[in-house]
Amino acid sequence: MNKILTTEKRSITLFYAREGSASWLAHLDMMRLFERALNRAKWPVSWSEQAYNPRPDIVFALPVGCGIETCLDPVEVTLNLDGASFMAKQSVDTLNMVFPPGVRVVAFEETLLQKKSLMARVVAAKYRFNVPGIGNAMIKTFVDGQPVFVERLRKNKKVVVDIAPRILSVDDVQEDCVVLTGGAGSVGHLRIDLVLDALVRDGGLDHGAALGARVTRLQVFLDELPTDQCIIV
Repeated sequence: MNKILTTEKRSITLFYAREGSASWLAHLDMMRLFERALNRAKWPVSWSEQAYNPRPDIVFALPVGCGIETCLDPVEVTLNLDGASFMAKQSVDTLNMVFPPGVRVVAFEETLLQKKSLMARVVAAKYRFNVPGIGNAMIKTFVDGQPVFVERLRKNKKVVVDIAPRILSVDDVQEDCVVLTGGAGSVGHLRIDLVLDALVRDGGLDHGAALGARVTRLQVFLDELPTDQCIIV
């Protein structure tokens, strides 16, 4: 349906892509960008009921790091329609007109308000790495389910984690390109920088090439929202 008539709050999940210079925006910058764009597009966004610091009800499924492009990242926007009509397709088109170059909504899904937060529903994410020589490094590093231990900082302490189980599938391996699906969210999250560190250390990937890697998050997977049912913009 393209039109909602209701007095209740409703939500719409937007799937956005970002590329080029827009990929260097930090997460807080992306939050402010969406807030301002939705305001300029005159969306009836609901606001939280916090007494001293109310915020618009906009929730990103999974923060994205600086320099990472996206293709289908979910953002949930809660609407306070107050009996007014809301034409979803036209409103998304208007929103895309006010976004800066490099950012746009590519699909959307109108949904009922969920008991679980959008962030709690994230289960996995698919990434594409474009780096010279990454295919050979991937084959050398992740072999037959063997552990791949790396160090990471957590609460100012170094901890050792095995990232191999956090790679759920390796979907494509070419000489200069690898596509993989990793765990995401609160449990079993796969950090992209740790993957590249392991490929440099164990797979012989050139350190300079790793620093210049082009990383694209192709999709974020949610537990109850198949993206093949979304409306493509």
